[in-house]
This record gives sequence, structure tokens and C-alpha cells, in this order.
Amino acid sequence: MNIFVDESGSFVRAPNVDSWNCVVAYVVPEDDLRRMRICLAKLKRRMGHSANEEIKLRDVSESQYFAFLQRLINLNGVLFAVATDAGRNNLTDVIKHQKEQVKNILVNMPRMKFEGGRQGLQILADQMEALSPQLYVQLHCQINLLFDVVRRSLLYFVQSHPMSLSNFRWRVDQKNTTRIDFEDAFEKIVPVALQSKSLETPIIMMEGADYSYLAPYEYKEGEAPTYLKEEYGIEVDSGINIGKLIRKDFKFADSKASKGVQVADLLASGVRRCFRNGFADNPEAARLLGQLMLQDQQGHYPLQLIGFRDSRLRLGSAAENAVNTMIRNCRPMLRVS
Repeated sequence: MNIFVDESGSFVRAPNVDSWNCVVAYVVPEDDLRRMRICLAKLKRRMGHSANEEIKLRDVSESQYFAFLQRLINLNGVLFAVATDAGRNNLTDVIKHQKEQVKNILVNMPRMKFEGGRQGLQILADQMEALSPQLYVQLHCQINLLFDVVRRSLLYFVQSHPMSLSNFRWRVDQKNTTRIDFEDAFEKIVPVALQSKSLETPIIMMEGADYSYLAPYEYKEGEAPTYLKEEYGIEVDSGINIGKLIRKDFKFADSKASKGVQVADLLASGVRRCFRNGFADNPEAARLLGQLMLQDQQGHYPLQLIGFRDSRLRLGSAAENAVNTMIRNCRPMLRVS
């Protein structure tokens, strides 16, 4: 399974509402990787660019972008997205949220039996605390995105491409200017944060499905964390080692060399523009993007909206219309044979 991640927007606090930023993951099984590259190459060729050139949404006509989305819809790839309104992200609320997350990391320190583990948690907490509010917002959105990818893609692809669960190839767009601040923190914090989220929100598995290809990422007997049983009486004899699932094949990639990251970039820019009502035919953009998304459980959107004060982010009319269109057009989670 190939997971390509990119963002659109700076995540800096904005003076006006409806200043949307987003981060997306395009998840495509290995069988469709070549066809994904062909879809991108056709878009470039029709816009007068060579296959090796990198193009941005600003370089693409609306009609050709919609045709590109339609070609992707014919593949088995799925779009995951997290969006946040920088105009509603009050600096005080972001800093408060950041401090709470640092505190949540440190609360586990007394449970660590070894000094190395305690030192590791302190380093993670210090790194998260040192992030600027802008980078913290981006990291928080990334964490929620990656967990959503794991949570829903396992259930979706086990039905049609169970072999794709044998390997998870993560490619995240590399931003050289923020390597020290963001990417280093990302590599250290994200696996720990995702494992913690999996305990709060267990990953749903389909009874009778073939999860045998996922075996390398499952805790073996005696490997699962013991402090949960010791502290709370919770038995964890099995489950997914999300840290391993993320780290085994994870790289920050130069978008110029990664066709998958280029696709993710075009999708991230499209979601952001759609939320800002930036297409001439915005309902059509929302419809096509929605067809790349995946149904979530009842009451949940097919993409996540992140706020730092309210449990569910308030929407302006354009974003609300876009989300409602995406809900109506997203793919069903359960495949009917």
C-alpha cells in the first residue's frame, strides 16, 4: 500500500474566517500505482508539460483538473483529508491545546519501568513544546490524518486488496526549510501519538476477512505493552503495532522525484480551493473530490475538520456546501460483491 502525503496552506493564524488549510493522504494499492502515474502524465501532457515536470494546481485549467479527478476515480485509490480554518484557530486556544498534549505525554512517565523510556518521553514532550503554534497545528492535523488512514484503509482494502496490507510505504512531502523543527519532531512524535490514539479509539476489524498479510505488524504474544494491564487491568495480548507500521518504510520525499506526492499536492490544493469556493463550478469540484473519499461511521464526515476550541469546527456556507456534497458522493466503506 502506498500512502502519499502533502499539505496546502501555511497553517499560520489568519485574520479572516474561511482561511482553510489542509493536509491529505492519497492511498493507492501497488496494483494501481502505474495507472496513477499515467493519470498524472496525461494531465501534464494536456497542459503542455513533460512527464518529468512538476505542476501545481495553478498551472492546470479547471476542465483538465476535473478530467484528472475523474481518471483517479476509476482507480482504487482513496483520498483522506484533514482541514482546519486558520481564521478560527485562536492563538490562545492553540497554545492551550499544545500544553495539554505535552501534559498528556508526561502523564505516562511514571509507568515507564526503565530510565531510557522515561528519558524518551521527556524528549518527545520537549520537542512538542518547542514547536511554534503554526507547526503544532500542522503536526496535530498530520497525526489525525495518519491515524484516520490506518483506521479506515485497513477495513476498506482488506475487502478487495488484502495483499496490500503486507507493506505500508509512506512518502511525505519534504519541506527543507522546516526540517529541524517539524520533520524531526514528526518522525519521533507521530508513532507514539498514533499508538496512543489506537488505545482511545480501537481500530475496527472485519470478522472473517483475510488479515494474514498484516501479521508482521501485529503484536506477538508477550510483545504487547504491559503497563495497561498493570495500571488499568486492560488486557492487550494482541493488536497492531502502529509504530512499526509507520516506521518500517517511511520517508520524507522530494515532490519533484515522487509522482505520488505530486498527486497528493494536486488533491490537497483542490480540497483547499473547494473549501474556499475557489472553483468556477465548486459543486462539481466537491462532487469529484467526494468520490475519491471514503465513507466513515454514521455521524462522521468523510474528511476531518479540526478546531482547537470546539469539538467540531464551525463551517462557512461554502465549506458546508462542499462537505455536504462530499458526504453524498463518497465511496461506501463496505463493498458489495
